[in-house]
Amino acid sequence: MRYRFILLFTIIPLAFSCVKMPKNNYVPDFEVLEDFDWKTIEYRPMTLTQTSIVLNEAGDTVGMSLPAGNYNFIVGKTTTLTAIPDTSATSVNEVATKAPNDKYKEVIYFPAKGSYATVMFEDLFPAKGDMDMNDIVFGINIEFNMDKDLRLRAIRINIQPRAIGSSYSAIALAASLSGGLYDKYVDKIYYSSAPSLGGFFNVTSSGSSYSAEIGNIFDVIPLTGNFRGHFANSPELFHNVRNVDPVIGTSNFWVYIDILPSRIFHISNLTFLDPPGLGYVNLDIFALFGDRGKEIHFKGTRPTAFFYYPYFVATWPKSDFSSPDNWVWAILSDQSIRHPQEFAKIYHAYPSFTSWTSGGGSGWSSPAVTEFLYTKKTF
Repeated sequence: MRYRFILLFTIIPLAFSCVKMPKNNYVPDFEVLEDFDWKTIEYRPMTLTQTSIVLNEAGDTVGMSLPAGNYNFIVGKTTTLTAIPDTSATSVNEVATKAPNDKYKEVIYFPAKGSYATVMFEDLFPAKGDMDMNDIVFGINIEFNMDKDLRLRAIRINIQPRAIGSSYSAIALAASLSGGLYDKYVDKIYYSSAPSLGGFFNVTSSGSSYSAEIGNIFDVIPLTGNFRGHFANSPELFHNVRNVDPVIGTSNFWVYIDILPSRIFHISNLTFLDPPGLGYVNLDIFALFGDRGKEIHFKGTRPTAFFYYPYFVATWPKSDFSSPDNWVWAILSDQSIRHPQEFAKIYHAYPSFTSWTSGGGSGWSSPAVTEFLYTKKTF
């Protein structure tokens, strides 16, 4: 980690003289706690004494065919879990098949099987932007595939594109797997449709599989190099963020990541949207706008080798993807929720946002004010 701080101090004088940063023109109607961490998810420990199915409070499957053992489920802060015996489970590991997602029966889901969490990005980093958090909106469902010893063998990331409120013509999404010692974990990557990576990512391919991005000190997994390509053809830059506009159709897609057999690790050592730590491997999701250097991450997660570090000049002394007054450019709800219309601030659309960021309550996505939300299509 030391070299990153040395690099940052080195580039600051140069950045001040040659880089023009956008101004923070918007001030929220409330104050975010200085130490507020913006987390909407947590790790829920559970010990299973027999092969089980794990359900949430809605009866949705969070884990299936799970052997006895200790788990840390990634769940929303208001989620409750229940385990029931899985009497039909037969462990099948590494079945010879051409479908990579059929290799393993032991699966943990986030937020649940067939359900999507909601991810929202603001594109004007390092300025606060208009705080509508709709420049990229998508649903995300993640499947963590394990062997009978509870070691992570593969990850399938399912993406449901919903909206684009950004004027950037080039938008990409990526994930990363990063351990405390920058170890490499990715073996092969598969895509449900052509990923169009060339404009952002340098990868190699062999048959139907791809590599992680070349040139990083930890694994970067391109999710798509053309997020706009998953929306129906339209000459407009804005998609599904104004109720007065026609609905733009979208196409779901998935990315499947095989873990190197020599680098598999116990599922309890996986974290999500966290700073990497020794003994743990963190899965991050981030967005890119315009060019490869403009990465927008969740607070506290790690930029890649291609991130343009002078952006941190505008957020100094913070370099954790939060502003000096602790605003962020990426948020997540573990529920499938509506996103704000263009120019409707997130805390007007969801009034609990203000109390949540002031230290009250465990979430922000209820209640909602319909007049500020995009309602023309339900995802």
